[in-house]
Amino acid sequence: MVNEFELLAGDNSMKRAKKRIAVIGGGITGLTAAYRIKQKIEAEDLPFELIILESSLRVGGKIYSMKVENQYLDLGAESIDTRYPEALELIKELGIEDQLVYSEGGKQDLFYYNELHHNSFPTYKGIPMNKMDIWKSKMLSFNGKVATFKDRFLQPEQLTEDIEVSSFLKRRLGDEIVELMLEPFFSKVYANDIDDMGVRANRETVFELEQKYGTIEKALQEHPELEDRSGNYATFAHGLSVLTDKLEEILKPHIQYSKKVVEIKPGVENTYILNINLKEEVRVGAICVATPTTEYTKLFKDKELNKQFSQIKTASIGYIVFSFNPESIKNYPDGFGILTPRRNDSFVSSITFLGKKWPSLYGSKEVLLGVNFGRKGEDMIVSLSNKEIEEKILADLEMILGVTEKPNYRIIKRWPDAIPHFSVHQEQTMKEVVGPMLEEKYPGVLIGGNGLEGFGLNHCIRQGNEIGEQLVEVIKKQNCL
Repeated sequence: MVNEFELLAGDNSMKRAKKRIAVIGGGITGLTAAYRIKQKIEAEDLPFELIILESSLRVGGKIYSMKVENQYLDLGAESIDTRYPEALELIKELGIEDQLVYSEGGKQDLFYYNELHHNSFPTYKGIPMNKMDIWKSKMLSFNGKVATFKDRFLQPEQLTEDIEVSSFLKRRLGDEIVELMLEPFFSKVYANDIDDMGVRANRETVFELEQKYGTIEKALQEHPELEDRSGNYATFAHGLSVLTDKLEEILKPHIQYSKKVVEIKPGVENTYILNINLKEEVRVGAICVATPTTEYTKLFKDKELNKQFSQIKTASIGYIVFSFNPESIKNYPDGFGILTPRRNDSFVSSITFLGKKWPSLYGSKEVLLGVNFGRKGEDMIVSLSNKEIEEKILADLEMILGVTEKPNYRIIKRWPDAIPHFSVHQEQTMKEVVGPMLEEKYPGVLIGGNGLEGFGLNHCIRQGNEIGEQLVEVIKKQNCL
């Protein structure tokens, strides 16, 4: 580690510092960005030094796999959506594609009106691929079904500014289908609020396709590969940590653990001084900030920036794995799991029958349930004790699945302030105000992470790819290379 002494060591030290790139945060975004930086440095034989500063003893962020007996369970990020390319392309590049396992069990059921509903017809995020199939749904009223045909008679949305995901979907398909059938699919990690999320800011595929084809109906007909079905999701037989473990292996010489950056201070000659653990400092020339959004106001002391960052709201979520005897469960879904719309009086946002979804967990004689809980306005449950959380979730499982017996065991994992909630206005502010402000006041500092450019592993990996490429070009320009 470079310490304060080096900061005072003269001109040669300054030259070296100007060529040092720091990645703050060892989650999937930071690791991907660092991997791309390392590639460019080596491919172009650049005189740059890469350091990765991780505040904990492990990398991976919200990718967290645990071995239980002979099974590997993911307690954070659960899977990769295979309908989007970024994660699979990285996995193939890393040579670990042969370790992937793909989802089975079709798609999720919906729990509403105290019963399970399974739409057996083809859908994309709950939207019928064939418009006429809406008549087969038992969830919607006659008027609700008729409203879904509005899409056929509307022109593509001409947006001068972003709108909420719910507003876009309701204009095209009606209120009822959005509230009852689509909301849990579009809510991002089952925790976000589609009444706040921007349809453009979150790069919603259905909006981009509607712009291209004119209607959602035609877009889905032209893209049958988007259908909700088996194979849409992937993980590794040993959990998603296989991906971050591989990146860690490649980046090991550059990673420094238990190094929490508490402040980024502008220095001289376009350099920055990073305060680490309140007891050491290192000077760098360019920075990728890949921390949770809750860290931004701590890292940057600029009042104008922090005024914007302080408006970012977050939700805390949790995940429980339960083991039950098969006879304990009275109601089984047709698909691999269950989603619950916001209108339900339930803390549970989703239930996954892990052995039904993942072939690598088939061998178990028990039924393993992965339960997500906590969403906007309901995340106080995450702060309760383990016993209180278990009692509330078991009460929901009794209502949804008819479970009345105690589980064989349970594993609870909390993710405090894990999901940022950007309103449409805030998302535009991040792009139109914060971006230029950072470029002006902190040239050579780029921020990224879950929620800034969409949610999930594919979006995080795409951000990491882009930031890694951009940061090398920035520091090359700063050093006149």
